[in-house]
Amino acid sequence: MTKKLNLAQRAGSKPKTTSRLPHSQLTQHGPDEVIYKLHEWCFSLPSVENQHSGISVPGARALVMHDSASCNHEAFMIGREFAHIHPHPDNGSMHVKLRAEDASEVVEKGWGEDHYMVTLGQYPKGLVMVFSPRDDAELETVKTIVKRSYEYANGTDQVVV
Repeated sequence: MTKKLNLAQRAGSKPKTTSRLPHSQLTQHGPDEVIYKLHEWCFSLPSVENQHSGISVPGARALVMHDSASCNHEAFMIGREFAHIHPHPDNGSMHVKLRAEDASEVVEKGWGEDHYMVTLGQYPKGLVMVFSPRDDAELETVKTIVKRSYEYANGTDQVVV
């Protein structure tokens, strides 16, 4: 059993998103300086490489576990990619792979939504779009979600409560 994320409820209304591929966030994007901090933090995680996404739109930056890192292969979308950050105009939203219970909490607390393919029943629960952080406080919550995805990918998320 894993420890709950214990996310606070996201303030405000849900952003508009597409109900097709590519699955994108259309409104409420964070400012460039916040998204820059997101990139900087994500790609400072140990054993994470900054690569072109193998599954997202051109320009998306993938969080990929290094070949030498031990991994939980259930946590990957493709290859060793466990998350990716969308480029402009969908600035700063992300797709991340999580355990189903963590994905449910992200959706319930308003920080994201199930990926379009999950909604269609063509992909198992756990792949979510995390909404772009609109300020530094929201960035901290998004980092918590990404950290859980990272722990799922490297197999260190098995904390017993």
